[in-house]
Amino acid sequence: MGRDERLLLEVEHPTGLASAVARAAILGCGEPRALGDTRVLLKCVNSLGAANALSWTPGVSLLSYGEFVGPGSFRELSRALAEILSGILEDGDRIWMEIYGDGSTEFQDYLAGELVSTVHVELDHDRPRKLFTIFLVEGGAFLSHGYRRGIGGLPLGSEGSALSLFSGSRCGAEALVAAVRGGFRARPLFLEMGNEAPPENTRRALMAAAIMVQKISPGGEVLAGYVPKRAIDALKGGEWIYHRFLAEVAGLVARKAGDRAIFVGVSPEPGYADVIDAYTCAQRSLGVAFSVHQCDGSPMMPFDEELESLIDEHKWRLARPPHLGSAPAGLDELWRASGLPDIAAEVAGSMASMKAEGELARHEVLDGYLRARLHLKDLLDGGG
Repeated sequence: MGRDERLLLEVEHPTGLASAVARAAILGCGEPRALGDTRVLLKCVNSLGAANALSWTPGVSLLSYGEFVGPGSFRELSRALAEILSGILEDGDRIWMEIYGDGSTEFQDYLAGELVSTVHVELDHDRPRKLFTIFLVEGGAFLSHGYRRGIGGLPLGSEGSALSLFSGSRCGAEALVAAVRGGFRARPLFLEMGNEAPPENTRRALMAAAIMVQKISPGGEVLAGYVPKRAIDALKGGEWIYHRFLAEVAGLVARKAGDRAIFVGVSPEPGYADVIDAYTCAQRSLGVAFSVHQCDGSPMMPFDEELESLIDEHKWRLARPPHLGSAPAGLDELWRASGLPDIAAEVAGSMASMKAEGELARHEVLDGYLRARLHLKDLLDGGG
């Protein structure tokens, strides 16, 4: 009886199934067999490797990897699966099987009988120690060994384009994933705050942004700007004015590019409402929709070891003040008097754009910004 590796791919929205299957083909998965309008079974060279890679694909919500046996009769299939399972089960294990497809009840009886007689397992629907998912399809049976959760959402670009403010922290990463889940082709935007942040911060942030873009939006770009030293003192006037500046720069860049939205991730610290006020003020003047959501520290996205280390090994402060400032009366008047609107326009107009492509995307993005930074630093710091 034949055995090969298969992958069960599930998407949140039917419109994303075709693009997900096309990307799976690049990774060595083909012979698609549709199981409804949101699931497809694929034959793979390496189903676990494909699952890991496809978990970053916009629209994909779940990837079950495993083996396919068959075709054959229910009795033949049950014996073949019992042989596979006996290698990973122990006598006395409590297990349960979720079986889908035509004849699932009959097949479960066959398989349960084979397992109980060969491995002496206990079938426990309520408290199983091990749970197996099996799909009956193409005259055979697909046994899932494990799964990877994807980022899900709408197909990439189905809602247009967006910006995502990206500091290099987990909150910025969550905001970027939220934008992609919403169907936007999103570009992370990183701002270097003069000489306030250590160079290592800039390196980590740009490399993390490049890795994420490379994985979830192939061929996309990373934007980076340099904020001159003359803006730093004014930006320390309170958390609200710092975020107003970020929103102003992002809004100007987004409006010029025709973006529909800007995504921001903010930690739920004291003063969170004041931060929202800052983006609300900027939205009124710029006419760009802002999506501000709280970051709870738990991942909204798949992670690999390199990205995890880049995001988690450093405490990201940049030029933000140590304490949140309350929103003062007359926000707009104070903002205009600070001189920051003009600086925001200068920064937005001198943004560097780097493509995140190929195996060395993270280094190419970093090197591209460092080359542009020499010019930006001279242009913007020289203006003060």
